[in-house]
Amino acid sequence: MPVFIMISGAVFLNSDFNLSWEKLFKKHLRRIVVSYLIWQLIYCGWYYFAKGGDLVTVAKFLIGSYDHLWYLPMIAGLYLVTPLLRPLARRRQLLEYYLLLALLFAWLLPTGLDLIRLWPNPPKHMADALAAFKRLLGKLDLQTVMGFGGYYMAGYYFSQAHMSKRNLYFVQALVLLGAGATIGLSGWLTAKAGHLRLTLYSYNSFFVLLESSAVFLSLQMLKPRLWSEEVLGELAGSVMGIYLLHPLLIYYWGKTPVW
Repeated sequence: MPVFIMISGAVFLNSDFNLSWEKLFKKHLRRIVVSYLIWQLIYCGWYYFAKGGDLVTVAKFLIGSYDHLWYLPMIAGLYLVTPLLRPLARRRQLLEYYLLLALLFAWLLPTGLDLIRLWPNPPKHMADALAAFKRLLGKLDLQTVMGFGGYYMAGYYFSQAHMSKRNLYFVQALVLLGAGATIGLSGWLTAKAGHLRLTLYSYNSFFVLLESSAVFLSLQMLKPRLWSEEVLGELAGSVMGIYLLHPLLIYYWGKTPVW
């Protein structure tokens, strides 16, 4: 999901991309809103009639979002603030300042705090200090650089990067580092706790940021050699449908011996 958000940022924040107010609202946002409303009804109906769900849960899904459909209102929110972010993205110094704040407050500090919180048998004074520090961070109220906005801006920033092959190898090493840290630390914390610990797999994990950034940069550099424009166009036209349908396919495929 972070890689998809980066791709959106690379496209929508680019000054070469024609994004008038009319195009933003009548084409891009309308497509998201219509898809969301239709597929909310489809999945809620499927949950109630096919899976035997209760009406209370269906109502909660209708008010909120059914499972994977959370992505649509999230990306619609980023589209809404895109006219504000585009001038910011064009000024490199401001863009780098934004990303520095996001790196610190959206990824590094949350990951560090999660590791301290999950550490086996921490001293009581450490837990008290952690709670006080989290309250202090909450008072800063840096919502502008929190959430998925950092990935959105990073996508544009990385799309302007021109890397050598040597730097690409370094970036690909970050994939291994991020994945290794996520898997290794999660496994160790799970073993120590005696139950599953998946906090480091969250989108605000610094290790997930490393993986996502490395995947984006690798694909960007390798793209001309791997795929033709026709293949990329075919893939791009299929992604939305795959995203909307995949829970149904997984559910029914999971009931077959093939699974």
